[in-house]
Amino acid sequence: MRRTWVLGGAVGGVLILAGCTSQTPGIATEVSLAPPTTSSRAESGGPSTAQPVSIKPCSLLSAADVAELGITTAGKPNETKGSATCLWRVEKPLAAESYDVGVTYYKQRGVDDLVTEHTREPVQVGKHKGVKALGDTDSGCIIALGITATSRVDVRAIGGDSAGLCGAAMAAAERVETRLP
Repeated sequence: MRRTWVLGGAVGGVLILAGCTSQTPGIATEVSLAPPTTSSRAESGGPSTAQPVSIKPCSLLSAADVAELGITTAGKPNETKGSATCLWRVEKPLAAESYDVGVTYYKQRGVDDLVTEHTREPVQVGKHKGVKALGDTDSGCIIALGITATSRVDVRAIGGDSAGLCGAAMAAAERVETRLP
């Protein structure tokens, strides 16, 4: 019985080593383990469910955009597990007229997940469908743009007069949209 185990172990070892020494003709190529990237839009024109490549909010406004929007500070990035944000400041002569412009990429929250107690107005910004709404507790005006069915980018103007900031939020959203997948 012991001889069978020893013989079986020796044969198994030879087979394993033989497998390591065989060669296959051809050229070695690198294999990517990353999932393939897909279009951010389904053929129907609606958002797809595939996640886009990572979106970096601070890169969504160019230097020219910043100047045109009257932004006076550099973008300040902040990242959490479920979102990435960039915040800029627009300083006006009167402090009450100053406001922030924020761009947030929600990796796992679509337009339908936008939480607000105010009316949601459908909007089309470039090729992206979304909604416009006032933020809760007078926290500004939000333009939420669908990236996929389960992700979105919010462009928000945050300041004293929420309804009055919807024009600024839309102006920023129109510039951001051109850089979205």
